[in-house]
Amino acid sequence: MDEHAENDTMTPRPAIFLDRDDTVNVNADLPEAAWEGVKWGDLLKPEFAILMEGAREALIALKRAGYALVVITNQGGLARGGGTTRCVESVNDALRRALNESSSGVFGEQLIDGWYFAPHHAEGVVPPYDCDHEWRKPHGGMIRAACEELGLDASKSWMIGDKQRDLDAGIDAGVPKEHTIQVGPSGTHADLSAAAEDILTEPEGSGSSVDAHPKIDPGTRVVLHSTDEAFIPMADQRTREMVEAVARGIAERTGIVIHELSIDERQIEVVIGVHKLAALAFMAQLRRDTNRWHERQFGVPLWSIGRDW
Repeated sequence: MDEHAENDTMTPRPAIFLDRDDTVNVNADLPEAAWEGVKWGDLLKPEFAILMEGAREALIALKRAGYALVVITNQGGLARGGGTTRCVESVNDALRRALNESSSGVFGEQLIDGWYFAPHHAEGVVPPYDCDHEWRKPHGGMIRAACEELGLDASKSWMIGDKQRDLDAGIDAGVPKEHTIQVGPSGTHADLSAAAEDILTEPEGSGSSVDAHPKIDPGTRVVLHSTDEAFIPMADQRTREMVEAVARGIAERTGIVIHELSIDERQIEVVIGVHKLAALAFMAQLRRDTNRWHERQFGVPLWSIGRDW
């Protein structure tokens, strides 16, 4: 079956669209050697592909919550003659390796579902890239292409970037304005980790939620509960026992220590020995696994009452 035809039969997924430079990886703070032979900011050397602090953990948490992850990046350095498409791909390859190295078992496959770049620039000198283009941000062409090719729903998605043109590209492609987040010194959020925390704890429209509480010693407290007052997800003992067993199984597989675990008819609360984003990823995985079990047993998900996450 043609890949695109297969996507047509699937319900479009929500995604996190991500700028690359200074959102996922370091750019502005790189040493001068990164810019030898190219314009400052045109990252075309894979040896300088360095992840932003906390980026990997943030992406794991977002992926575990059910979002597709798609990088969209302007790479006008190609139009300016600083490199080739292979240079851009070599930087992307280096970031892929960095994102998936030293896997803790929380996530063992490729984190990023798609990498898109626009090599165009109106002031470029290398045809055919020496022009503006619908893919170049602030236009939303890369996002529209990703939605079509990967089966994504822009209206349920988020855009994260360090510049206003990143946000504008998301809005142009149909991402709700309130789902656009600017990170960095000029943004509303310090970095990708802060943006991910807001997205993962955003309750609007979800039938269940993962609530993050302040960090406590020796771990992080998180709660998975139903937000539908008319629905009691764990009214029977068998379901409660299964949810607890799944939680302990995830912890055992991933090497996470559960310090406390309590469960009742409406929620499960755990204190685990990891930082907040990893704790959110843990609970998102628990939500997904227990939903699948409940659907197999009873034909309906355990937590998803109403719209999807």
